Amino acid sequence: MLLPLLIGCATTPWGTWAFTLAVTPATGEECTTEVSHNLTGAHTPVVATTTDESWSQTSSTSTSPTLFFGRVEESGQGAMLIVGASAYPGSHADDGTWTFAWTGSEDGDDESVHATGYDYLHHWENADTRRVKGTFNTDTFTGTYSDESTAREKWDESDTWSEEAAAYVGEHGEAPVGTYLVLTDGSGVDYAASNSRDIYDCDSASCALTVESNCGYSYDITGQLTDFAGEDAQWTEDAGQPAGL
Repeated sequence: MLLPLLIGCATTPWGTWAFTLAVTPATGEECTTEVSHNLTGAHTPVVATTTDESWSQTSSTSTSPTLFFGRVEESGQGAMLIVGASAYPGSHADDGTWTFAWTGSEDGDDESVHATGYDYLHHWENADTRRVKGTFNTDTFTGTYSDESTAREKWDESDTWSEEAAAYVGEHGEAPVGTYLVLTDGSGVDYAASNSRDIYDCDSASCALTVESNCGYSYDITGQLTDFAGEDAQWTEDAGQPAGL
């Protein structure tokens, strides 16, 4: 007996569905990066832009959607969307929408310490959430597919250290401050920032740098319930069409 998961006139979604995903070209605005630090006088590079009002240029691209099959199965008091070898747990909301999602994540630390007073810590953490959200109505589905990822790295390194420690980490340490930060000289010219061994570069005994990147993509997705079931549906696992040609 099916569990009373749905309310009102909503439809129980069990079965094999043919989904179409309307992939749209990236605009360049899907990702953002934020940099924070405590290096004195340093800043992120400013990209100079020049415009010629007499010149204009536009381009556009469109592609056919992605076609794939997915199976929705009853699972406890929720559901499971199975696409190929991937599974997404689902839950039902009071407004009639279903959400199938999975978040994969990992994090770690790299640490170095020298007895003469050098300390270095690199912490990183990454997460990616893929989500299908929408409404089933008899034999159709309408909703969105989103992919949201976050990558965060943080470095903490001694501002100064001894020549003994420099034999292992060098004169400019391990934190990649020059990759993300610049200093500006008296002539207005930028040059890469650094954490030098014998110079007080930061506003505390430890130099801190954090870089966080976030990306978010969202596409329309529709589905059509098929008649495939049991062994007859096995061939759909690897069937489909990619976006475009």
